[in-house]
Amino acid sequence: MMNLEIFTATLIIKLIKKKKSRFPNKVFYVAGFSNSSLAVSKKFTKKWRQSKEFVYLLITNTYMIMKKILVPVDFSEHTSTVCNFALEIIKSTGGELRLFHAYFDFMIVHNSGIPYSIHAGELYNQEMLIKIREDAKADMEKLVASLGEQLERKNITNVRIVHTLTGGMPEEEILNISETYAPDLIIMGTRGKGGKDILTGKVSSKVVQNTVCRILTVPREAQYNGFKNILYTTDFNDEDDSDLQRLIELLGYYNPMIHCIHIDIDDDYPVDAARMQKLKQQFPIEVARNASITFEVIRHDDFLEGVNEYVEANQIDLIAVVNHRRSFLKRLFTKDHTRELLSASDLPLFIFPGKAN
Repeated sequence: MMNLEIFTATLIIKLIKKKKSRFPNKVFYVAGFSNSSLAVSKKFTKKWRQSKEFVYLLITNTYMIMKKILVPVDFSEHTSTVCNFALEIIKSTGGELRLFHAYFDFMIVHNSGIPYSIHAGELYNQEMLIKIREDAKADMEKLVASLGEQLERKNITNVRIVHTLTGGMPEEEILNISETYAPDLIIMGTRGKGGKDILTGKVSSKVVQNTVCRILTVPREAQYNGFKNILYTTDFNDEDDSDLQRLIELLGYYNPMIHCIHIDIDDDYPVDAARMQKLKQQFPIEVARNASITFEVIRHDDFLEGVNEYVEANQIDLIAVVNHRRSFLKRLFTKDHTRELLSASDLPLFIFPGKAN
């Protein structure tokens, strides 16, 4: 009869090979043995009986590696901040960073907005469009050269920088390339505290509403500090369990601490604490490790102040928000407090699709 340990190891190898063939760009971790200290996600559990013994095998859900990053740029001063985030993220795994810029290429008609058709006698200035295109090309070449110098200076050899220039409306062209290029992550700039946020900016809001890609928005004043501490705020929605699991899958490679918090502003602490405990029970492995997720109800009479105090006290690097697509904007403006949070924070925002997407 086959030795139990050999039998278990054989099953592990077969299962990982099977998943690896389906998800070649993802990483798998295995645990379930007394001497294992590897990261475990959850809920891929099977039992095998041999004689009267059980083998419990835990295999994590896949951890996404960000190996293809799309970075829409506008060549403003903010571009350097956005590109720095992209380089820092992708250098840990290696991969391709694609810079993207859509320049204005419509003729301007007198006393009108931006047309989709023109009359030859109403051309404003065709030379202007040629200059816009040439300036965009020059700015892109300059940016690519600058990032290339950074890679060389820091001796980063596992990152490839490519670029795409196209004419058209930025929001439409970003959506188009996100479908054809299929990036693991889109990194976009936002103005941050006091300026337009992800919901009021025309380009970013349309991209968020119409793509299923993961998006990282970077405010103007943001600084890259890694993903050591990630904040997930909950109002105890039905999707919290699956959304948190999805977040672990997407960012687990970076080994973060995920802080799941609820701000109790209604003085209903016993009920909120019971709800949080129920949510916590869905993550026994992560909680047992005491190093990947924490759950906490915070009493405060003001949501934003409560969050900001927690952010400062726990050195939060990133805020995570789930995009359930059609309900996304409604949820931000009504059901939860994320809308307030976005307007008042200079932290990067990670928007990711729920499992239903």
